[in-house]
Amino acid sequence: MTSFGTVLSNRLSAESSKQGDVRFYWVHSLLVAMVFIGMVVFWWNAYPLNNPELMGDEDWNLFLYLLFLCSPVTYFMMSDVLMPPSSQLAGADLKKYYFSNYQVLMGLSMLLQLFSLLNLLVFFGDSINSPKCIGRVVLIFLLTPLMFSKSERLHQSIVGLFFMGFLYSMFKYHTHV
Repeated sequence: MTSFGTVLSNRLSAESSKQGDVRFYWVHSLLVAMVFIGMVVFWWNAYPLNNPELMGDEDWNLFLYLLFLCSPVTYFMMSDVLMPPSSQLAGADLKKYYFSNYQVLMGLSMLLQLFSLLNLLVFFGDSINSPKCIGRVVLIFLLTPLMFSKSERLHQSIVGLFFMGFLYSMFKYHTHV
């Protein structure tokens, strides 16, 4: 995520010094936003696991701890892959960068959905038939074609749907007014 801050600061300084300007791509920007918000929401959702009545200390073992850590580690891996190295930021075209890394990004996105599904089942006791679990499975199937296609229209459509589902779940499950 620090690379994204670097891109924004380089963009502001590039306007005054006429250095190479970063060209943003909306699909890439949606993924950046979803990864950042997803990281925050993951830790927010994980906080109840501090309650020994929900998950007692004796219930934890190495397997469960590693399973729990898979999601945040995958988020961090995605945040690293999402942005080009800072040495390549000047004049970067994030559309070209996205399409040169789309298979890794979609693979990590699918892996993240799988880990999220497992976390829902193991830690929060959701049924596989719950809307949250079904949504994760649907996302895995929706993201699968993106690993094998360089079609810009397909990426725009599916990532757009992914983002709308992301917003829906944010408002449905994470805003308590």
